[in-house]
Amino acid sequence: MVKNPTLKFPLLFTLLILVCTSCARSSESVELPATLVPITITNDLSQVDVCSAIPQEDIEAVMGHKLASPPEPFLYYDTPGTSGCSYDGGKDSNGNATFGYVALTPGSVYDEQPLSENTTVSGLGSSAFFNNGSDARQLWVKVNNNLALVVAFGDEPNEEGAKAIARLVLAAFQ
Repeated sequence: MVKNPTLKFPLLFTLLILVCTSCARSSESVELPATLVPITITNDLSQVDVCSAIPQEDIEAVMGHKLASPPEPFLYYDTPGTSGCSYDGGKDSNGNATFGYVALTPGSVYDEQPLSENTTVSGLGSSAFFNNGSDARQLWVKVNNNLALVVAFGDEPNEEGAKAIARLVLAAFQ
């Protein structure tokens, strides 16, 4: 059997193009369809309705599909003085749960995060970092000494999507 080496090059070239296109997509910033109404921050973060503040279509744009159920309010790990919203994206084709959440916390919660594979992020709030949380890769943004924001998506991390949502929320703060 005689092998044709010229067939390898088009195949390799096609594979290289697909890999490069995939890499380029993962580094693109996420365009969100809606903007937020102003979010008034007071000393009581539990009074902020995060689910109403962030348009569902923005979360769906980041997740890449419709939500399986309406957004649900929650307290970040049952921490008093926090306000958050969780997003159920259902299961992906492999049966993994897809989800997201956004929460406002006191600044002290940012300072107390156990760090795991954290990386600094510039250009968001007074400081920011990505961290491997217990359930997802989390983006933590310290707005000021009294306020922090956490955004996460799973089962697969979505750092660009988390940054897009964080920028949207930061722009809405009053």
